[in-house]
Amino acid sequence: MDVSTAIQQLISLIEHSNLTKQRVESLQTLKKIYDTFGNAGIEKETIYNFIENLLISDSDAKIRNEAAIMLHQNFKDKALKLMRWTLNHEESSTILSTTYNSLISILKFIEKKEDSFGKIALLQEIDQIKDRDFKIGIENLKSQNDVKDCSHSELTEILINYYSLVYLKKLHFRLKYTIEDCRIVELNFIFKGLTKLPIAISHLLNLRILSLRYNQITELPEWISNFHSLESLNLNINNINKLPITLGSLQHLKKLTLWKNELQELPSSISSLKSLKTLNLRLNQLYMLPEEFGSLQNLEELNLHDNKLTNLPISFSSLISLKELNLSWNLLTTLSKQITELKSLKLLDLERNELSTIPSSIGSLTSLEVLNLCDNKLVFIPKAIEKLKNLKILNISRNKLKIIPESLQSLESLEELYLNENNFETIPQFLKKMEDRGVRIYL
Repeated sequence: MDVSTAIQQLISLIEHSNLTKQRVESLQTLKKIYDTFGNAGIEKETIYNFIENLLISDSDAKIRNEAAIMLHQNFKDKALKLMRWTLNHEESSTILSTTYNSLISILKFIEKKEDSFGKIALLQEIDQIKDRDFKIGIENLKSQNDVKDCSHSELTEILINYYSLVYLKKLHFRLKYTIEDCRIVELNFIFKGLTKLPIAISHLLNLRILSLRYNQITELPEWISNFHSLESLNLNINNINKLPITLGSLQHLKKLTLWKNELQELPSSISSLKSLKTLNLRLNQLYMLPEEFGSLQNLEELNLHDNKLTNLPISFSSLISLKELNLSWNLLTTLSKQITELKSLKLLDLERNELSTIPSSIGSLTSLEVLNLCDNKLVFIPKAIEKLKNLKILNISRNKLKIIPESLQSLESLEELYLNENNFETIPQFLKKMEDRGVRIYL
């Protein structure tokens, strides 16, 4: 039997059989024949037209998916328009994934060739874009330059962003996003039930804000390092138990929020996030911080509420920009020197730890405005607390204090003082004077 006859018989079998397995196997056999004889031009146009028809109109999703795979692998040079049509009209998530990945591969194939035919194809695809935000971006581009003067890579980047948005919107209802200059710069996947990051996100290299709150994500992929422009990453309320080493590559990241996950430790690479200003790790299971943690010298807000920390790394005192530090609901037994050297601190929350003493070095925190020592085991407050001339709120309730220290009346900026649930033997007269000058006292 010659090749042409074999091809016609396979096509007939695929068209008329009612058995999906038999049709898939026949389609795979057809692909093998094409792989062997396609370069010789054997029935090339016939096979392409047949596969195209399967993808567009066959009722069996498995067959359509096989057709999409074959078109991508064997007809990359002419499948772009068909793949775009499929992405817009297909409903099967499997076929959408195959089609999307094929489109990205085809675009990169055209970009790499850098020939005039490829550029024409890219420009034609740009002209087919319907999304309002993208069209505005394209019109702005046209007002500044002729789109035809854009490079292959610039055109490819626009199309990758556009196709990625089409794909993600079909899979995730009411996806929130922001587009600037034909690039997706913000994505919000709140309450989408994700267990992992959609691979399509990896191609959005201009992302500045990525929010994945309230999902069931267990880990971050290594390719998180692709996002060199990322400034804010929100992963609150997921099931993440480990962070990849590549997280440290996000050199422009300013805000990282990971509260209510299942982290027990952090990679040392987190210390490479030199632009980080806000780090929220509350409600995890952290028992220690990396020794290199102090390298985060631009960090201004650090929230470690409700973890299992018993001590802090020596480098912690190098967090010279830190203004707000929440270490409440941990297992700290001492207020370490590393904390009392943080001269920029304005808020220090140490509620519900195991502190039995406060060192005199607390007086060095002269910028402090809020100090919460509630629910510890303190029996004494050092006189050095009077040096906290900027302190506005002091909470020393729920401890084991017997004496209200006189040094409190020297806190000239104090507005609120919490003293309740201690073991005070007497209530000193100076408290009345403090109230008279406007301090709200809670006994």
